[in-house]
Amino acid sequence: MDAIYYALNPWWEGKETETGISRGAYLEKISTYLTRKQIEVFIGSRRTGKTTLLKQFIKTLLQTAVSGKEIFYLALDHPGLSGIPISEHVRNMRMRFMHDRDRKLYLFLDEVQESLQCEAELKALYDLESLKIFCTGSTSSLIARQAGKLTGRQIVSTVFPLSFQEFIHFRGGPPSLSEDYKYEQMADDYLNIGGYPEQVLNPSQEYMANLLEDILARDLARLHPIKKSYILKDLLRLIGASTGSRTSFNKLSKILGLSVDTVKEYIGYLEMAFLVKPVEKWTTSYSERVYSQKKIYLWDNGVKTLLTGSGDEGSRAENAVFMELQRNNILCGYYAESDREVDFVIGSVADPVPIEVKYITGFDWKDKRFNGVKLFLNRFPNVKNSLLITKSVELTTSVNGVAVHVVPLWKFLLSPLQNPVHPVNPV
Repeated sequence: MDAIYYALNPWWEGKETETGISRGAYLEKISTYLTRKQIEVFIGSRRTGKTTLLKQFIKTLLQTAVSGKEIFYLALDHPGLSGIPISEHVRNMRMRFMHDRDRKLYLFLDEVQESLQCEAELKALYDLESLKIFCTGSTSSLIARQAGKLTGRQIVSTVFPLSFQEFIHFRGGPPSLSEDYKYEQMADDYLNIGGYPEQVLNPSQEYMANLLEDILARDLARLHPIKKSYILKDLLRLIGASTGSRTSFNKLSKILGLSVDTVKEYIGYLEMAFLVKPVEKWTTSYSERVYSQKKIYLWDNGVKTLLTGSGDEGSRAENAVFMELQRNNILCGYYAESDREVDFVIGSVADPVPIEVKYITGFDWKDKRFNGVKLFLNRFPNVKNSLLITKSVELTTSVNGVAVHVVPLWKFLLSPLQNPVHPVNPV
């Protein structure tokens, strides 16, 4: 057991560990994490960099006054650690270095759901030990299971695939100020490659295929009663082919030969594994919001490329905008009336902001592709701002007193919260 411990914790012997390219958006919050007692739980898809992030947290701690022998990292999916309670691992460490029981330690638990009785173990450790605990998990069902025992004891954060800004950082950094024209091509690359860190560094369809198989097998088929697991990929392919369109569960059930309830259940599983995210209709009617058709987006455009091939830039751009809203915790819904739609509506009912994504290189307000936005402006005369996201057009105009901000996709993705429109969560 000691050999495994030392292999996982090289800093015990003063050795360094590989921490990869930094994820600044998460690292800058570590001071906040350390000032509170709650367990920090990081969830997200496999291979979005959760393990690397834990090691970056550890490196940050080591650069402060924290001793390496106060930091304990456990990869709980390691076969040599299976079947051993987390509390026993903590006791082994205290005994190894003869730590006093009240000495504060920093415990990092990777893939915590692989440990038996992890919920009860974490509760006991939180209540009885002097620990600051960081955990990762690959499915949101982990949180559902823990909810009862760890209420008030955990704070959950989501690790997303790379943002466009991180994508640029991983690909060598931004172009010079005199070469901002390169951003448009970088955005096109981002729409095709997606944001899984290893895929960004070394693009490979084989890698993405293996990743998807791993997610479906380890995070879904193994954990849920799925009789026809191969249908999950078929369902995901259908979702990928219609990303951003209103989804008919009846149509999906007929294509797949499943009941409507089973289709809904399987989509729920895909959502738990951070592969898809449904969006409700934006409306003041609660029942209409619940019972209207959903639009389903993918968590990563690299998965869309794997499933449906290249092309379909408009759908990819809309998907990227949706994920950027999610990444920044901006709630949204789609607006639809008959065959006219607005891709996203953010803000409150009193001050809604329609967002339309059209990956085009020219702009003409008379274009019928903006009919959905025009209808929304008629239905909601209190709108002050509207955001149109294009491939390369940038301008601001006024339509009947409404400021229409036209922004290139790359510029929106670089600073979604610094655009002329200041989004807020709906009331």
